[in-house]
Amino acid sequence: MRILQLCSASSIGGGERHVANLSNGMAKRGHNIFAAVAPNSPLARELSGVPALNIACFPLRNAIDISSAAQIAKFARAQGVEIVHAHLAKDYPIAAVAARLAGVPYVITRHVLFPMSRLHRRLLSNVGAVIAISDAVAASLRQQSIFPEDKLATVRYGIDTERFPAHEHAQRDRLRVGSIGNLDPVKGFDVLIRSAAIVSSKVPGIQFEIVGEDRNRDGQNEKNLRRLVADLGLEETVVLSGWSNDVRSKLADFDVFVSSSRSESFGAAIAEAMLSSVPVVATETEGAKEIISHPSLGLLVPLDSPELLAEAMVGLIENEAERERLSRAGREHVLKRFSLDRMIDETGAIYHRVIADA
Repeated sequence: MRILQLCSASSIGGGERHVANLSNGMAKRGHNIFAAVAPNSPLARELSGVPALNIACFPLRNAIDISSAAQIAKFARAQGVEIVHAHLAKDYPIAAVAARLAGVPYVITRHVLFPMSRLHRRLLSNVGAVIAISDAVAASLRQQSIFPEDKLATVRYGIDTERFPAHEHAQRDRLRVGSIGNLDPVKGFDVLIRSAAIVSSKVPGIQFEIVGEDRNRDGQNEKNLRRLVADLGLEETVVLSGWSNDVRSKLADFDVFVSSSRSESFGAAIAEAMLSSVPVVATETEGAKEIISHPSLGLLVPLDSPELLAEAMVGLIENEAERERLSRAGREHVLKRFSLDRMIDETGAIYHRVIADA
């Protein structure tokens, strides 16, 4: 197939890694993959399996950028594209217009739980398929009644298993508890920091690391978190280490992974930690519950509860055998249920169906 992926992202997160994994995986299978990205897109660097000549930049200023849509349509026609796939809400209308002008079908993937606009019902009335990245996202879409049931499909994220090999935990005096994500309030890092204070009072010497960047221009989220660290006297205990391009090495250095989020549509970092043989403690977001679907796979605690989060962490920190058991069970679970091959198979089947029905 000749497939055009459309994504205007200006930074890399779970959704963007999904686009890269899907595109590279499809290209590896012999499909012709093209990409429409914004200028200076970091996503372009992640598309290692896509020929550079197949990656084109467009302004993609906003959801009503008709000029970009027309340019993308011209590019699609020139490349013989058979289907367009958009991943961000602001790109959905552009994909709809570009696909119509190019005379090809399009699909969208919904990566988040936030409600869509009712305007999407009209703008996307001719969408070929709407892919939800989790059952939670699919349920949210059904509740909104924007798309007919036969247009909805769930395709869970696939994790690149070769990128996250199992590892043995190093023996050391100070255990390391880590978390990864954008420094946004929804990620609940303030809860993790408050939990760290409780853990440190009970089990001194634990090192905490939060890996991620503040995408706000004013950097206020990071400032707030650093202020909280200082107020709690945790400067020697909690490290905000900034963004890392080597998530695999970061995960390999953690003895326990914590997701303290207030909302997760899926939770790619949780799955990556489990795949890396790191035991996980997570708050009960919809996404986390979908990955940690049984108590044997990880520990789940209520949202916004530093005390219970700390209690779960202390339990794991003090029980090496339980950490090892969760490490093995978590990795095996992700290998079976969240493989990249499975995601590519399911997405490819949707492309074939939509193209055939067009």
